[in-house]
Amino acid sequence: MPISIQLKLSNPADFQLMSRGETHYVAALQTKPGELLALQQACAETWAGLTPILEVLGPRSPGSQPFSRARVNGWIGRLAKAVGTHPIYLDRLRLAPDHPAESPGGPIPVLAAIHAAARRRQIVFVPVLHLGDATATQRQVAESAAVDGRGLALRVPLLDTAVAGGRSFPSLIQETLNAVEVEVVGADLLMDLRQLPDDAEVRVDDLASMVDALVSIGQWRNVVLLGTAMPMSLGGGVVDAGTIGRRRRTEWLVWLALRRSRVSRVPIYGDYAIQNPDPPLDAADGQIPLGMRAAIRYTHETVTIIPRAKAPRHEEGREQYRQLCKLLVEQPEFAGREFSWGDREVADCADGTCEPGWEDHWRGAGTSHHLRFVVNQLAGLA
Repeated sequence: MPISIQLKLSNPADFQLMSRGETHYVAALQTKPGELLALQQACAETWAGLTPILEVLGPRSPGSQPFSRARVNGWIGRLAKAVGTHPIYLDRLRLAPDHPAESPGGPIPVLAAIHAAARRRQIVFVPVLHLGDATATQRQVAESAAVDGRGLALRVPLLDTAVAGGRSFPSLIQETLNAVEVEVVGADLLMDLRQLPDDAEVRVDDLASMVDALVSIGQWRNVVLLGTAMPMSLGGGVVDAGTIGRRRRTEWLVWLALRRSRVSRVPIYGDYAIQNPDPPLDAADGQIPLGMRAAIRYTHETVTIIPRAKAPRHEEGREQYRQLCKLLVEQPEFAGREFSWGDREVADCADGTCEPGWEDHWRGAGTSHHLRFVVNQLAGLA
């Protein structure tokens, strides 16, 4: 049954997040400290070509009690500090949208609490709805779309197209848009490949056919293709300890091939920056295994350069990151100290003018470089 909501007078189709069209960039980022710091330090030129998807990362063990107002406000306060007035997509990760959260009027779904907190902070956001979300979640996203007048984004798992009940994939998408009473011209389509395994061959013609089928639903406001080749872990032979690995940026190469194909509408390029779609292990939760080794991920044209420490993290501590920085600045691909905040951190750590941080800091430095690099890379195609 459609959800009856009084829409705001503004037209969602007129709200634009992508100032550079096909050569704009969408990065799916978790609300981890490093990624938020990278956004906070991003220069105006980077923001001009970037629209991030911010995934509010919930706790690994949420329990059954409502999230406190202070906790939700803390999540959104840190996010607001990072993005300022820049428009974003607002999503969630490892967070059940119907988990209760405190409010002055009693418990409400945490997704509704997140949207309300973001609104109070004057964050310019487009809410993200996942294909297959429950009716209650659809209602929460529909309410935000109605209140703010910016439409919504529908996130679709592109390689998982099995649909129950004999319905086609496009028909399920249209049913979802009908349920939230948002027309396709006021919606963004986020097609998500997630991780592309090393042994998976993506046939560009087949991918183009899938994109064409979803684009044919109507005149989407924006169409985005997300993906990454970055695995969850660098162990197991992905990058040997004590070496400098180079991982192919398969998601970038696939998008370039799709751009050259006969696809009816070239999607905007999107990725997961330097991380896997799933949350990383967290030292604060005691999840870091003793054998874990430090690494820094550094984006270049078609590869990610990854210097990885020889000894385990617990033996050498933060100092091993200084050695990795020294290795990185010696590589011909190093863009120089002035390229981004992340590059300055690498250079300063290498020459001893600052102390090395832990994982979150270097996650932020690598993300900072990546965002600037990809925005420049796309601008070069215009």
